[in-house]
Amino acid sequence: MLTMSTLICKASFMPQRPTRTTKKPARQYHHGNLQAALIDAGLKLIEKKGVRALTLREIGARVGVSRMAAYRHFADKADLLAAIREAGFAQFADALDAARSKAGKTFASRLMGMALAYVRFAAEHPAHYEVMFGWANEPERPRAPSPSGARAFGILEETIRQGQQTGDVRAGDSVSLARMVWAQVHGISMLRLAADLSANGAGTRFVEFCSEILQAGLAQSR
Repeated sequence: MLTMSTLICKASFMPQRPTRTTKKPARQYHHGNLQAALIDAGLKLIEKKGVRALTLREIGARVGVSRMAAYRHFADKADLLAAIREAGFAQFADALDAARSKAGKTFASRLMGMALAYVRFAAEHPAHYEVMFGWANEPERPRAPSPSGARAFGILEETIRQGQQTGDVRAGDSVSLARMVWAQVHGISMLRLAADLSANGAGTRFVEFCSEILQAGLAQSR
């Protein structure tokens, strides 16, 4: 006959079912997602600490992957910066193209719209802008041309040529004229980033004023 003490004794020696621990699934990246995540982490780091603070180890830690995982996508810091630069120029070219399409059919409205879009992009994407125009690569590794950067410049140069065809822009080398416009608007963008030109809408008014001066300078001499 089993007594209560016997049952308790047997129960104490019965094998216990192991407790299952639920592990949180590791963060999974689908094909291509990790590269985009590393670029995004790099941009956020640049916004806070500047380009010099950027390392693959740091952005890998921010994303939650090892440095070796980051190296599978980028050979080194310069390679990552080149990817950030290209991604920035792609967005920049899209912004210029969209602004030109929305501005209307006249050369004056298109130039104004693109100038405002240029300055707005610099203000809204300072980290991208710093890498696109302010980052100097190592001397032994010259900065490779950016396909998207060429597309952005091509949009402006095409607009200049269209202005020449309609008689709104003087005759001459459209590439040189486009470079002059680019330099002027780039200078405005840098000045706006360095100084508080945006207070009370002064930034927009200043860009519009400069765009009108550019149009006058580009116009056919009478």
